[in-house]
Amino acid sequence: MYSVLSAILPVFFVAGGGFALRRFRVLDTKTLSSLNIYLFIPALVFSSLSQREIEWSVFGRIAAACVCMVLAMWAFLGWIARGRGLEGQGRVAFLMTMFMNLGNFGLPVCKFAFGDEGLALGVVVMVCGSFLQNSVGLYFAHRGHRGVGSAFARVFCYPMVYAFVLALLCQRTGWQPPLAVSRAIAITGDAAIPMQLIILGVQLAETHLDTSVDVFLAAGVRLCGGPILALAVLSLVGLEGLVAKVFVLQMSGPVAVGMAVFGIQFDVAPRFLASAVSLSFLMSIFTVSAVLYFLV
Repeated sequence: MYSVLSAILPVFFVAGGGFALRRFRVLDTKTLSSLNIYLFIPALVFSSLSQREIEWSVFGRIAAACVCMVLAMWAFLGWIARGRGLEGQGRVAFLMTMFMNLGNFGLPVCKFAFGDEGLALGVVVMVCGSFLQNSVGLYFAHRGHRGVGSAFARVFCYPMVYAFVLALLCQRTGWQPPLAVSRAIAITGDAAIPMQLIILGVQLAETHLDTSVDVFLAAGVRLCGGPILALAVLSLVGLEGLVAKVFVLQMSGPVAVGMAVFGIQFDVAPRFLASAVSLSFLMSIFTVSAVLYFLV
């Protein structure tokens, strides 16, 4: 239990620092998020993967597992939405809670629980999941405004994708940047995890919670249904060992912060999505701790 709490509590302590800071100072969340997306995360992706061998077969299984998770959560949440009689934007927002927080929450927990190797595998899961979140999730958010092609094309606006490809090329060719450049990238990447947690805390401080039944239901399905479905997916794609543990842990996280951003940007039940993100994060200290207890 001590090792479990040592992996979970630092996430909440740092996010709590961001929460407290926002109470006393006005922070520009958009600027912080831009720094994270366009600078810190790409550096973390490259520094985590460029010097560690990731087998193509493992990458393929992780990608397949992420697709299976999206399909399974889509079907499950759709079934619940029909039972609740949700229609229109309410139904779309409910379905969007299928996506888990792979970066702000998942990466630090993977690092604290499984070390640098766990972090590297967590980055692979994040990259695969981000493709789906920024294509399928974005399509849900603005399918009334634009087509699926436009939503998918947006994925390639993020430098994380190119950092991932470049890291794989470095793995295969054995080429590495000059030492000064590698150190600069590593230092920049080290800032990604604390920055993500601070952003999470700031966004939590700015959220006025909706305490409706559907918010609690969405948060509960994300936190409890995620790891259960992930365990079922493992047998389908053949993941095992540390890769399987990291995948289950990543799939157990709270609702992705990006869904709240999409809700605001495209006016899709923004308060519902922001509340689902915040509530699921607060509840995750109990659910993710339980999942991690069985994994370690």
